[in-house]
Amino acid sequence: KFNGAYFYFLNNIFNKHHQIGIKYDWYDPNTKVSGAEIGKSGTNINEANIKYTTIGLGYIHHLNETLKFLLWYDIVKNESTALPAYAVNVKDNVLTCRLQFRF
Repeated sequence: KFNGAYFYFLNNIFNKHHQIGIKYDWYDPNTKVSGAEIGKSGTNINEANIKYTTIGLGYIHHLNETLKFLLWYDIVKNESTALPAYAVNVKDNVLTCRLQFRF
């Protein structure tokens, strides 16, 4: 069994060309195990079962009807496990800079 969801809040600032956004999401690929159970010796529970939670913050600028610029930063948190590589939160935050063209 798994569990996950995401929520966005987007709001125009100044005028319709400028937007800010906040995103919250989580994904738990296996709700039956957590924390120290993941990576416990004698089990086959590995890093594929780690729960992740993300908070994203961003800015979107609509340059015109077909072109927009996006700057987004995701703060990613993983649960602590018995696996040495995931005993504490891994530094895997993501900065995205994107130029999108619609036609």
